[in-house]
Amino acid sequence: MVRRGRLPTRLDDEAGVTSTEVAVIMPVLIIVIMMVFQVGMFWHAKQAADVAAEEAVEAAQVAIATEADGYSGAAAILGQAGNLTNTVVTVNRDIATGTVTVVITGDAPSIIPFGSWSVTAQAQGSIEQFVPAAQR
Repeated sequence: MVRRGRLPTRLDDEAGVTSTEVAVIMPVLIIVIMMVFQVGMFWHAKQAADVAAEEAVEAAQVAIATEADGYSGAAAILGQAGNLTNTVVTVNRDIATGTVTVVITGDAPSIIPFGSWSVTAQAQGSIEQFVPAAQR
């Protein structure tokens, strides 16, 4: 004889388990998704700092340039990038060694409530020197 009736869909002691699982898994899933965006923002800030450091070196390595030219070169790029905070730019134009060194540090924006996302970029180049045509 075949018994007809309600088929059990879940055991009575498992009632509400799905809600509990979702309550535990969803915060973890949201943090993982936020980490993807956080890494993207960090990468963009790192790229902006690298480009600003290279621009500062290019501006300060001209033969008649000063360190102020390096600072203004970095400021031009950082002003357009817009996502570095607490930015510190250091330009060192050493005529004795003939090099220009630029170090830029700052913080990437943080959407995750824990951790620090500091960015550092460094670039170095030679100071250009004018060589008269007779000496070339």
